[in-house]
Amino acid sequence: NLWEAKDQKLGTYSGGMKQRFGIAQALIGDPKLIIVDEPTAGLDPMERNRFHNLLSEIGENVIVILSTHIVDDVSDLCNNMAIILNGEVHLVGEPIQLIKKLDQKVWKGLIEKSDLVEIEKENDVISSRLYLGKVQVRIFSESPMQNGFESVSPEIEDLYFATINGLSIGGSE
Repeated sequence: NLWEAKDQKLGTYSGGMKQRFGIAQALIGDPKLIIVDEPTAGLDPMERNRFHNLLSEIGENVIVILSTHIVDDVSDLCNNMAIILNGEVHLVGEPIQLIKKLDQKVWKGLIEKSDLVEIEKENDVISSRLYLGKVQVRIFSESPMQNGFESVSPEIEDLYFATINGLSIGGSE
């Protein structure tokens, strides 16, 4: 849909439209490789979806290297991934296979804020966030958890946080 907007000044375009122009420019000359840095940052959900579709389509014929902090983009767009921390590669592989390594090892519970420090001392906490006045905690454990924690399906965010928090999940490290 770039053709319809061909007469507008570049500064008047939305962020998504500017992103599409950047991709179009990158495709000139039929490259074998495209590197995109934070391509969906700042896009509204509709533009983000359009951009995902565009990158997926381009990725059928061109190698696309995606640099992003939006971890859901990785599972949506990438056949292979790497988690790089402080210039070092910490994990490499196919997102689906790496996430499977966490099957039956991610536990979720809702705790009081005052219990968080103790939970962090006793467990491998993947992530925690405030939720309805309490703290929702996701824990990596190969053994069943007690005290109201339930086993949950692992997500790519669990993989990311477990890796940057130094937890060994058995991937290609």
